[in-house]
Amino acid sequence: MENITATFIETWDSYLILGSYVCFGIALLIILFHEVKIMMTANEKDRYDYVNQHEIRFFWYAIVAFIAGVSLYFSAVITPLVPIDNSLKVYVSVFFLGGFVVITYLILSSMVRILYPRFLENRLMRIRNKPRVSAAGNIMRKLSAEEGSVHLEESQFAEHTGDIHSVEYDVWLDEKTGTKKVEKYMAYQHTEKCGECGFFTMKIHTEEVVKKPSLQEPGILLEHYRCSYCKHREAREVPIAALSSNVKGVVS
Repeated sequence: MENITATFIETWDSYLILGSYVCFGIALLIILFHEVKIMMTANEKDRYDYVNQHEIRFFWYAIVAFIAGVSLYFSAVITPLVPIDNSLKVYVSVFFLGGFVVITYLILSSMVRILYPRFLENRLMRIRNKPRVSAAGNIMRKLSAEEGSVHLEESQFAEHTGDIHSVEYDVWLDEKTGTKKVEKYMAYQHTEKCGECGFFTMKIHTEEVVKKPSLQEPGILLEHYRCSYCKHREAREVPIAALSSNVKGVVS
């Protein structure tokens, strides 16, 4: 029994190294699975929704596996450098392991929460603005907000000018066939760069219509932003198109 215990303690470091490789492999597989899933999603709007809903979660899973791998590896490397008796080796190794978990978690969790949203928003905008292709195989043109408003259904226009968490609509037009495609986006789900701290941690917290649009005059939507990092707050006015510009269009 004593020989088995001694052998286990002597090979403890190799188990930690092996465990770190397994964790690194798991992190890589998570990222690869996510990227393959994105590539297999042909429709740009479906791809956008998938990235928006799942990327942070998959990235965080990969970060957790990476944290475990880094902690196991450094614990295996540093523990043998400490002049201690073999009977205490496992306890010291576990102590280092816990310390490295805390340190790497604090560093990498900050990166996910503060720095990664900028990369994610840029990726989402690239997907959102990538030219669409109609069923006829033609490249579609993305209409401006003023051009697109005339193609919204009454219910869509009501959502666009709603008091709480209004939505955005992108309208794409095949100018050769007249085919239209309307895509819906939730504006409040996305982060923007905070003017105070500079991180992409500013989100819409609440919205209110301070001036309702009439048939002749546009309205005003007031969006209240709050930064999740430095707690900075600001309000921005967004014009709402006049009701007369909203003509029921065709959605394909």
